[in-house]
Amino acid sequence: MNVEHQGIVVPMVTPFDDVGELDEGALRWLTNHLIAKGMHILFPAGSTGEGWSLSRQERKRVFEIVVDEVRGRVPVFAGTGAITTRETVYLTAMAEDCGVDAAVLITPFYIAPSDDELYEHYAVVAGATKLPIYPYNNPHRTSVNLSASLVSRLAEIDNLVGIKDSSRDVALTMEFIRRTPEGFRVFVGPDNLMYSGLAAGCDGAVPAFANLAPDIAAKVYNDFQNGDWGGALTAQHKLSQLRATLSLGTFPAMVKEAMALAGMPMGAARAPVMNLTLDSRKQLRDVLEAVGVL
Repeated sequence: MNVEHQGIVVPMVTPFDDVGELDEGALRWLTNHLIAKGMHILFPAGSTGEGWSLSRQERKRVFEIVVDEVRGRVPVFAGTGAITTRETVYLTAMAEDCGVDAAVLITPFYIAPSDDELYEHYAVVAGATKLPIYPYNNPHRTSVNLSASLVSRLAEIDNLVGIKDSSRDVALTMEFIRRTPEGFRVFVGPDNLMYSGLAAGCDGAVPAFANLAPDIAAKVYNDFQNGDWGGALTAQHKLSQLRATLSLGTFPAMVKEAMALAGMPMGAARAPVMNLTLDSRKQLRDVLEAVGVL
């Protein structure tokens, strides 16, 4: 299966209201805002979107709203990963029914499956859907790291079309590119490696802070594609400053608090994630001012 997916994939935050329920109006606003700012692909219910905190019905409603609001203007990737293969198949089928364009599957976490178990997991899910499938490698969150040899095997599955790699290991990312067929899409995850990933040959990036600063993320990508290496690197430094604020609290609280400080309130992250302390919020504000987001 050949897909033309490339560019900036925004792992959308999930807006919640004052009592912690899905804020549908804010989600519709965010969808249109990100498209208007030139984002290429929208990705609801991933890690940044607190997909781990959403019930089945909430996740379905998020997919329905984003697909409805996008109206075919950009592709929609859906976060449908879970610990078990059975639940992943269910969530992926649900997303397919909602009309998404692809599914992104975090590796099964907590249980630390072997390469053979991971291969079987992705093969079963891919065989149960017509959607393009992207495994999501994030060993710092899951303690499971997809090897280049495993990804090379997975790339032989027709609708397993690419990977989101948040390993923070550019050498591994390059091996994913080297050991997979032409047309296999590799997206780099961390904001601070966007420039490096593009230079390594990635098809795009999945920067969490594109929610807050899509203009900066777009400048990294567009300047790089246009051969303006200096402009892209300058924008990357700003994006890296934003990424560094992840140390101020528990992810993704700082992304949501940064958006609130910038006049785009998306509600608090769900417990057990807590809001930033007053000192951390001041440090966050200082970074936002230095980068020019406020």
